[in-house]
Amino acid sequence: MKPGRDLSGHGRIYPLLVGTVVLATLVLTFFSGVRPAIAQTPTTDRDILLLQKILKQRPEAELYYRLGDLYVQKGRQTGDITYFNLGDNSLREALKLQPDLGPAHRHLAFVLYSLHDFAGAAAEARQAIKLDPNDSYAYGVLGDAQLETGEYAQAADTYGRMIAMKGDLYSYSRRSGLETIRGQSDRAIADLNRAIDAGIQAGEPPEGIAWAQYTLAEDFFLMGRLDDANRLGEESLKTFPNYHRAFAILGQVSAAEMKLDRSADFYRRAVAVIPLPEYAAALGDVYLKMGHPQEAEQQKELVEFIAKLNVLNKVLYNRVLVDYYADHDIAHKQAVDLAADEYQVRRDIYGDDALAWALYRDGKLVQARSHIVAALRFKTVDARIYFHAGMIFAAAGDTELARANLARALIINPHFQPILDDMAVSEYAALGGIAGPRYAKGNDDIQH
Repeated sequence: MKPGRDLSGHGRIYPLLVGTVVLATLVLTFFSGVRPAIAQTPTTDRDILLLQKILKQRPEAELYYRLGDLYVQKGRQTGDITYFNLGDNSLREALKLQPDLGPAHRHLAFVLYSLHDFAGAAAEARQAIKLDPNDSYAYGVLGDAQLETGEYAQAADTYGRMIAMKGDLYSYSRRSGLETIRGQSDRAIADLNRAIDAGIQAGEPPEGIAWAQYTLAEDFFLMGRLDDANRLGEESLKTFPNYHRAFAILGQVSAAEMKLDRSADFYRRAVAVIPLPEYAAALGDVYLKMGHPQEAEQQKELVEFIAKLNVLNKVLYNRVLVDYYADHDIAHKQAVDLAADEYQVRRDIYGDDALAWALYRDGKLVQARSHIVAALRFKTVDARIYFHAGMIFAAAGDTELARANLARALIINPHFQPILDDMAVSEYAALGGIAGPRYAKGNDDIQH
């Protein structure tokens, strides 16, 4: 998603910590004794205070819109969703005073998207487009909402319109998300490189460029290109120092390289900036791989504490919890319930994958199979999905399909996740798989 300003987003969800920065500090101090390194944004803070004072004297729509934009910037910089709620309030005040203020509708669409209200985001984006058919960023937020709900054909059309209006950091990076899902990795990489170059040439804020660099690193990791993933992660960190996403991808790459101490250090640094539950979960898995069960248990407690702070967290972090429960083979019914609820709103391939994996762990193989087949429909280059497929097909007694999908997972990235790597290897061997690069021969045309 996008850096603040014009609210153009990147077509992938930007998770946000619910609650105040003070609460984040207390959570980390309680569970790990680590004090979060909260981003300092004095310029944004100063501008917010200035606008608040002016609005007391002059409650104008344009000023409320500008204040809402600043709150969104602050939310992106700190990861504190409180600022998105404040932005929501300011933007709605602007629209009360001037209902035809298109940029306010666009900004509100982004806020709702960030809160996973995808229907609301799409409605506000369409209103912004109605008021200004040339608002490329409004098309971007609409495409993001369509992408997250699995409306891929519509998202492709929407992103195409956006790029036709303005090929820049935000439009190219958005389209790359769709291309990654569709298994068009070369196109996604090309678009992300275009996005990075365009952002640098246009002098875009460092966070936006760092986001595109991180996303390219993430795509390289999915493809098993660890050296490239590490390089882009480092570039992202140089572009925007102390960037939590860069820390996280570098932790993921280090774990895949079996550099576990380095991985744990990067994840700890990510958690220290913003204690997102997915970072705590990943750190816990690294601790398990290192043979540190007590530290891993602490991270498990942190995952569940953050993810269950309030009702909004339960919406934002459903998939994190589903993956965590299913990966660790615990809380089967809760994982299925969470995945099924989420699937009612987000019918994308990762919704199918999460529900399939949870159903498999709960022993519901018929339902799991139908969802994993749907998750594989684009042959997305993601070892986790193929691993899930292999385990589900194996449990259903379809040895040939199980072996082929596990082989595909291992050839893409044999170290895709610390606690599941060994399971993939052992299950593949148990099914008669042959070790070495030849085991992937012919797997590009796996049938389901």
